[in-house]
Amino acid sequence: MTETPPTITAPGGALIAGPARQRRTRLVFLFPGRAAAVTGMARAPYAAPVVRAEVDRALATLDPPLAGRVHAVLFGPPGGAVPADAADPALFVLAHALTRLLADAGLTPDTVVGYGSGEVTAACAAGVLDPADALRLAVAYGRLAADLPPTATMSVGLPPEDVTRQLPPGVRLVAVDTPESCVVAGPEAELRRWERDLAQLYVTCHRPAAPVAGHPDDVPSRLGPVAAALVGVTPHAPRIRWLSSVSGRPVSADEAVDREHWLRQPLHPVRFADAAAQLGPGDRLVEVGPGGTLTGLLRQITPDLPARAILPADADGRPTPHPDPVRAVRALLAGAARRDSPHLPDQTEAGVPRPGRRR
Repeated sequence: MTETPPTITAPGGALIAGPARQRRTRLVFLFPGRAAAVTGMARAPYAAPVVRAEVDRALATLDPPLAGRVHAVLFGPPGGAVPADAADPALFVLAHALTRLLADAGLTPDTVVGYGSGEVTAACAAGVLDPADALRLAVAYGRLAADLPPTATMSVGLPPEDVTRQLPPGVRLVAVDTPESCVVAGPEAELRRWERDLAQLYVTCHRPAAPVAGHPDDVPSRLGPVAAALVGVTPHAPRIRWLSSVSGRPVSADEAVDREHWLRQPLHPVRFADAAAQLGPGDRLVEVGPGGTLTGLLRQITPDLPARAILPADADGRPTPHPDPVRAVRALLAGAARRDSPHLPDQTEAGVPRPGRRR
């Protein structure tokens, strides 16, 4: 009996059949949080008409002073300062525009994950928030960040249970990045003392480039801008799987339509490692935003899953000058097709129907 050959379909939702089973390739979009914002991050993508239209439309809806600061983040010289109130809206504007660019090429996600405030963009991509509502919420988170005093942060190479057991006074857990790495925040003196103690135990610590804003005790009384932004917002049930970095699990329809989610979001640690643990074989990971921080974390958590940053940065964290997001995602999916089917020859990329292309 002759073995049935594999079936290859479009990489936007590729069905790749091996001799014994079929497997669907799923696109996962990862949206970074405010610490990923760098000046000049939209300079190269803005050349694409879809991105230009989305960015221009969003900037036109903002108050002129804020629009000027967001514009400076998107298009300013690399290496400049990022105002606290502009990071969140600038990241949303760019990531949403990139999502539309990819969708225009037939590349749409099956799953979305947002890190911290990147959850707003993830919810928008999942159809939970309309773009205008999501932008207002991103602006509100930016105001909240600007209203809170900056706090020193530190990455600690320990599991979250060990970190929480050893937290010094005034220091809090703000993120679980991987099963073996967490981010904490607190007074500089306490972090320095703890860092010295951990070094004696051969625990690796690093200082992130950007501080976080405030302390949970400061946040509840300052959530006014967020509550105001939610007035009139009607969230919808997600159209695709949305993995929350608040809970670390898929968001149900009932949870998605609860506006209180966005008031709780700033109060809880980022559970990125838990959300990433929900990914599995067949998932192809795309970081939709500047740099490759989330891609790097996922290579530690799920090293077997192919991942790609579509706006990579150089060694100094500055955007590379000539990114091609659509080509990057197509290359990721074509590579997945070769990897997942032992019958598919290396040159098959040219024969795989690309999303958005007529045959």
